[in-house]
Amino acid sequence: MYYRIASALLILAFTAVAEPLKTLAEIRALSSEQAAQDLPVEVEGTVTYFDANAENYGEPEGLILNDGTAGCYASSAVPFKERERIRPGTRIRVKGITNPKSYFPNIRQAEVEVLGQGTLPEPRRISGRDLFSPSVDADWVEVEAVVVGVEPRGLSFTVVVEIDGRTFKAEVPKTEDAQQRVATLMQRRVRLQAGVGTISNDLQQLTDRHFFVPSFDQFIPVEGAFILAAAPLRAVGTLLLGDHSIEDPVRVRGVITQTDSTGFYLRDKTGSTHVQAAKSFLYQPGDQVEVEGFAALAPFRPILRAARIVHLGKTALPAPTRLKPQDKVAIHLHDKRVVVDCVFVTLRQGLQNTVLQCRQGDSYFEAWLPENYDLLLRSGDQLRLTGTYEVTTSRPLPRIDWADGFRLNLPDREAIQILGTAPWWTLERMFLAFGLALAVLCIVFIWGWLLRRKVAAQSAIIARQMEQSVIKDERARIARELHDTLEQDLTSLSMQLGNLAPALDGDRSLAHKLLALARSMLQHCRFEARAAVSDLRNPHLIERSLPDALRESLPPVAGPEARFVFELHGTPQPLRATTQNHLLRIAREAVFNAARHAHPETILVRLSYQSEGVTLEIIDDGTGFDTAGKPPAGHFGLMGMRERANKIQADFFIHSSPGIGTTIRVWHLFPSPTLKPLS
Repeated sequence: MYYRIASALLILAFTAVAEPLKTLAEIRALSSEQAAQDLPVEVEGTVTYFDANAENYGEPEGLILNDGTAGCYASSAVPFKERERIRPGTRIRVKGITNPKSYFPNIRQAEVEVLGQGTLPEPRRISGRDLFSPSVDADWVEVEAVVVGVEPRGLSFTVVVEIDGRTFKAEVPKTEDAQQRVATLMQRRVRLQAGVGTISNDLQQLTDRHFFVPSFDQFIPVEGAFILAAAPLRAVGTLLLGDHSIEDPVRVRGVITQTDSTGFYLRDKTGSTHVQAAKSFLYQPGDQVEVEGFAALAPFRPILRAARIVHLGKTALPAPTRLKPQDKVAIHLHDKRVVVDCVFVTLRQGLQNTVLQCRQGDSYFEAWLPENYDLLLRSGDQLRLTGTYEVTTSRPLPRIDWADGFRLNLPDREAIQILGTAPWWTLERMFLAFGLALAVLCIVFIWGWLLRRKVAAQSAIIARQMEQSVIKDERARIARELHDTLEQDLTSLSMQLGNLAPALDGDRSLAHKLLALARSMLQHCRFEARAAVSDLRNPHLIERSLPDALRESLPPVAGPEARFVFELHGTPQPLRATTQNHLLRIAREAVFNAARHAHPETILVRLSYQSEGVTLEIIDDGTGFDTAGKPPAGHFGLMGMRERANKIQADFFIHSSPGIGTTIRVWHLFPSPTLKPLS
């Protein structure tokens, strides 16, 4: 990076102190490496070409000048300050820097100062053989040529000239009388005075030449007026036979079948040919004309270069020849107007034309439109095309036996008639839809497989977590129940056994009574132990409803000392197994606590089903207790009942006072009336 910055600074410093180049010959003598250093330039010379309309096309401003030592191109990214005073022959001073990106170095960032008006310098006369000499690049020259055609499209007016049998393009600034001026020059031999332009590739290699002509005044006729009065009348089919050469003038009569930018197609009884003519816009299909000019060589059929055209009248346009599918390549239809039914395949846009690729039977061909059109066509559309048939070949020479194709030259978009639109469901779209559906199915299958794996993995994790949570909860529950039941029962059993020892020495009936009580207490401890370590789903609920389980499991817990009463209100509704289990365990715990600690005469268990939920009540008429006081150490009965109620999102109430008994109420609300059977 620092090296680049230093190099740039050195170049700037060198540019600032270097002496400007004073002649165009010095600039042309530079190598590309030297010209790339942006050397300063200050030269004086005469303008040989400048197109004042070039800026209208967004092109960089440019001109060609000559200082007597050489010619050179000078350009600027912005319009010249005094451009309205610049014309061919103007003396100017140009300041700028060297530009290496050309066949020869030239001037860029040019600043033009007008010194005054003068005349064009005397051109250097050259021959056709000299055109490709490096020394003629940008030089002001004069060469003999023949005007053979015109191409009005482009940034300027393009005249086609022929020099020693080779055609070149000559750019002339557009004027209102350009068509009229070029019409008087057609097929004339002229002395062409112009600046020589070079067409080069990205490596600055020479690929072709063209000319920059200041005006039509630089087309100077060599032979003066051109008269064809003695030209013989010939048929299209007799051009360039053994008795006729390209040097012989000729007259041809026929009807115009189609026009284009360079001329028109002419047909008589013997055939058709293309006529190169200026002002082709003046002619229409159906015009009868007489063309005077010269026949010229062209692939498969001679063409005619018009020097003068006489309008003879109007006639009916000949019907086009229908092209049949079996007509693979029809040499006799070359340059004739034809109509063909075909299938549209695809479309591509050229620089100045639109190309339709079509199919007729098993043959493919192209149809060319002269401009860029936005055609709403779909592949498979049935078309009818009317245009001029042109034989083509992929071989190096246009021999008849090497003709292997054709194309249609269409006059405009009106030559395209849509006979039928392509069905939307083409074979390609069906395969595409099938492929997309198959891809979607594969994606869905893979996504489902991955989702199942993910769900299975998550389910396994959740199951493990739930199992661990259940185990943890069960351990806590068993610990509470063991502390609250087994420990107290075993303590009471120990006390009874301790009271049994003195009774054995005294009242033997009391000993037997105490022993029976101990045995009963031991059996109760075994029952509580089994209940404490049982599964969350109580065995009484496996095949029974909650009311039946309460009827069967609670009387043994109440014991023989208290009368057990069960009441059912409302219609029983099925509940979740966990909900039923917790309600049963709460009832069992409450009944056991009442029978053990309150010494009641009656224990009432009431189960009530309402539309909103279910209520479980355990009521005893025992001693009661103070609910505001703390439970004795090591007793977890009430805490366990509350925790079970919280797990099923139920409300837990307890009402008790010493001497008036105890009431425990659990209210469980159904989640939703519509889900009541599943709650």
